[in-house]
Amino acid sequence: MTLKNLSRDILRVMGVFAVAAICAPAVAPTFAPVFAKEPASAGVADSATNLATDSATDSATDSATLATNTATVLTSVSPKNLNEGVRLKVLSYNIHGLPSPLRSKTTPLFERIAEILRTRRQEGSQPEVVLLQEAFDGDARVIADTTGYRYVLKGPGRKDNSEKGRAHWVPQSRKTYASFSDPQKFIGSGLYILSDYPIVKAQHKVFDSDMCAGYDCLSNKAILMASIEVPGVSVPVDIINSHFNSQRSAKAPSKHVFRAHQRQTDTLSWFMKKLCGSSPAIVAGDFNTKQRERYDYFRATLPLIDAAEDCLGTEGVCRLDESTPKGQVLYNTNDKHFFQASGGYLIKPVYMVRNFNEELDGRELSDHLGYEVEYRITPQLVKPARAAEPAQAQGQSSWASR
Repeated sequence: MTLKNLSRDILRVMGVFAVAAICAPAVAPTFAPVFAKEPASAGVADSATNLATDSATDSATDSATLATNTATVLTSVSPKNLNEGVRLKVLSYNIHGLPSPLRSKTTPLFERIAEILRTRRQEGSQPEVVLLQEAFDGDARVIADTTGYRYVLKGPGRKDNSEKGRAHWVPQSRKTYASFSDPQKFIGSGLYILSDYPIVKAQHKVFDSDMCAGYDCLSNKAILMASIEVPGVSVPVDIINSHFNSQRSAKAPSKHVFRAHQRQTDTLSWFMKKLCGSSPAIVAGDFNTKQRERYDYFRATLPLIDAAEDCLGTEGVCRLDESTPKGQVLYNTNDKHFFQASGGYLIKPVYMVRNFNEELDGRELSDHLGYEVEYRITPQLVKPARAAEPAQAQGQSSWASR
C-alpha cells in the first residue's frame, strides 16, 4: 500500500512540496531511460532513443501518451530441447522505499535486499527479471546498481506527463488536485525493471491526473513495460510492472478510490491492447486488488490468467513453496502475477514463493514480501490436420478446422 502510516511531520513537509510543485513551470516530458551495465555493443544503446506517440482517443484514456525507448536487438540462442521449454524467474517486490521523511533509515534495508540478490546470483539461483515498486528513495538505486543486472529500466519520474483530467476527489477544505492547470507530482513512479537479458524495447504510460485518489496522487504512478529477449524464445517476452491506487492508505472517500482504481485498470487494458498480443506477457506488481470488487473488475476487464490460480489448479505441474501459505499468492495479497500466452508460445508457472521475509535489526525489509514466480515458456505446437474418415459426412469440418 502507498504512503502508509503518514505522520504529522509528513503533512507539514507536504505543504512545502505542494508550493514547489504547483508553482513549477510546465516541463517537457522526459522518458524512461534504459541503462546498460556494459558498453553499447553489449546490446543496449548508451542513450536510448525517446519517442512520444499520441494515442487515439479512447473511453479508458483521454489524450493518452505513450513513452517509447528503443534499443539494439540481439540474436536469441536456441535451447537444446524446445519441448522442455525455457525457464524464467520473475520477482516482483514492493520495497517500501518512501523518501525521507516519509520513512527513515532505509538504506541498510535496501543494502540487505541487494545482498540477498547478490548471494543468489553467486549461487546461480537469482531471478532473471526483477520488478520493483515504491523505489522512490534515491538510495534504493543500490538494488539496481550492485546486484549484477546488466539491463536496468527506470520508470517515469516526477515531471513526466500527467494529463489534466476531471476531478477525482473534491474535499471541501482544499482545491482539487486535478484543477491545477499543470498538475505535477511530488515523487516519481517508483518503478524499476532489472533484467539479465537484453531489453529490446521499453514503453510506459503515466496515469492521468483523474486516475488517482487521495495521497496516491502524490506519486506519478504508471505502467512500465520492457520487451525482453529471453534466450531460446524467438519473440521478445513482454514484462509489465505497475503499482495501482491503494485503498485505506489513500485517505479518500471509498467511491472515489474505487473509481480511480477502475480507471487505472481500464488504462492497463488499453495499453495491452495497443502494445501486446504478438508476444507472451507477464504482468506483475502491486495492484492493490485484495479488495474483492477491485479484483473482480480487474479480472473482468483484462484477459489475463492469475498465476496463483493456475499454479494451485495444476497439481504436479506447478509447486507452491512449502513456506508460502496459499492466501499469500491468491486473494489475501495486493501483490499479484498474471500472464498471457501469445506469439506462438505457451507460458505456465511451475514454481512460486513469497520471499524476503527476514528482519534486519528487528525491522522488516519492507511492509510487503517478495513474490517470485518461475515460468516455463514453450512453443505452441500445432497438431496436423487428420485425413477425413470414410464415414465422415461430406462438408463436415475436420478436427483441425473446428
